[in-house]
Amino acid sequence: MELKKSISDTERALRSYGAVSNTAWTTDKGHADVSMAESTISPDEIEVEMNRIQRLREVLVRRESELRFMMDDVQLCKDVMALKQELRGIVAVPEKDKSRQQKQREEELILKIHQLVQKRDFLVDDAEVERLR
Repeated sequence: MELKKSISDTERALRSYGAVSNTAWTTDKGHADVSMAESTISPDEIEVEMNRIQRLREVLVRRESELRFMMDDVQLCKDVMALKQELRGIVAVPEKDKSRQQKQREEELILKIHQLVQKRDFLVDDAEVERLR
C-alpha cells in the first residue's frame, strides 16, 4: 500500500492558490459552504504545502530585510551627499575670510559626515552578516 498518492498536474494546479477562482463551489441558500472535512487533500500533502509556504515566508522575510537595508543605505548616502555639498560651500571660502559661525559649521558638518559614514559601515556589516545567514 502506497502512502503518498501521485497527483496529476491538473489536480495539483487546482489545489494551488491561484485556482480558487476556478473551483466550483456548491451553494446552499446563496452561501458558499467550505468544509475542511470535505477536502480531498491528504495530511501528507497539507504538511508538504505548509513546509513550502514556510520556506517561502522565510525567503520573503529575508528579502524584506535586504530591502530595508538598501533603503537605509540609500537614505544615508543622500544625507552624506547633502552634508558634503554644504561643506563644499564652506570649504570654498578662504580660511582667513571665514566667520566663526562658518568654522563651527564646518566642524559640525565634518563630524556629522563621519558619524553617517560610520553608521553606514555598521549597516553594511549587518547586511553582510544577515546575507550569510
